[in-house]
Amino acid sequence: MPSPLTAWYEALATGDLATAAGTLTEDTVLHVPGRSSNTGVYRGREAVLGFVGRAAEVTGGTLKLAVHRVLEDGDWGVALCTYTATRPDRDRALENNLAHVARLQDGRIAESWLHSRDQYEVDEFWGEATTGATP
Repeated sequence: MPSPLTAWYEALATGDLATAAGTLTEDTVLHVPGRSSNTGVYRGREAVLGFVGRAAEVTGGTLKLAVHRVLEDGDWGVALCTYTATRPDRDRALENNLAHVARLQDGRIAESWLHSRDQYEVDEFWGEATTGATP
């Protein structure tokens, strides 16, 4: 049986949200750091899947994940990933290294924390578009 994190990322890569949902506990919690429009704490399967759906929508489906390694002991897991994305309202694409730390429960993801290589770059990419004007 694969790690819940491996199953999560494999399901996301194929767009299989039903399988992705099955890797999460019903009351799962996702912590997204930073200061942008997608920052926050997402509670429950639907909220976490909504976070993923909004990211795909904002990027016009260009969000891609490459999983380099998953380390897991049954209670905790870490997925080391790189994700790339573009946005029509941004001049630069985003390439971010990510450590996805997860607390596991009964073979599912119960709680997760995302840790980015450069949170400032991530916030700039996911934040509101600016016109260059100053207040």
